[in-house]
Amino acid sequence: MPRVTERPTRPLPPAVDPWAGQDDTAINYVGMVGLPPRPEPTGVLPQPQVVYVERPRRRRWPWVLGVLAVLSLAACALVAVVTEPIRAQFPVHAEIHGRIAGFVVDPDPEVRAQAAKIVARIKAEQGADGAFAAKLNDPADAGRPVVVFGATRLVWDPAAEMKKAIGGLGDGRVTDVRSYQLKARDAQLRCGDTRDDQGTAVVVCAWFDHGSVGVGLFYGGRTKDASAAALREIRAAILVKD
Repeated sequence: MPRVTERPTRPLPPAVDPWAGQDDTAINYVGMVGLPPRPEPTGVLPQPQVVYVERPRRRRWPWVLGVLAVLSLAACALVAVVTEPIRAQFPVHAEIHGRIAGFVVDPDPEVRAQAAKIVARIKAEQGADGAFAAKLNDPADAGRPVVVFGATRLVWDPAAEMKKAIGGLGDGRVTDVRSYQLKARDAQLRCGDTRDDQGTAVVVCAWFDHGSVGVGLFYGGRTKDASAAALREIRAAILVKD
């Protein structure tokens, strides 16, 4: 049998917390060397990391600018074409003196005074930039004078203005109206038969363009064709582009 001794055994050491202590330094104890500091619980879970991957963008703005540039050029070209006759014919002013298209301006003071009254009336009624009126004598035949008068102003639609005006010329009854050509774009030239305020038969011709309006009363039995040709030359001679 084994031998039993009466000598008491050494008691076990008390249980010790390995992280106990005044600081977070490592604790050397029985069989434990350099234990790491005890982590403090935070209660906050780590947030996931999001990685953004940017796709290359297609650069469209050069195409947009190109389209806008083309549209702008087209619009400018269209405006230039539409306004070309207006810019070519307006503004202008009339100069009447001396000899004009084979006619001579009547120098009589009474005739000039009447012409001045007509000019003032045209400016007042039409609000024109300028006006003109004169009696032109034919050196070859004193019985075939021409009375010409009109205004210089902006006319947007010469055809529409001609249609409204031709019926009010002479005694208001213009017959056998014919159209004639003018070299100026959009310009209108028409002639017809009528009578003046004294009842004398005359050929009345009128032109309308974008910068001026003119009327000629042709006495002495001229034909409409001859009157239209004469007024065409008178217009070209008296209008001066500003």
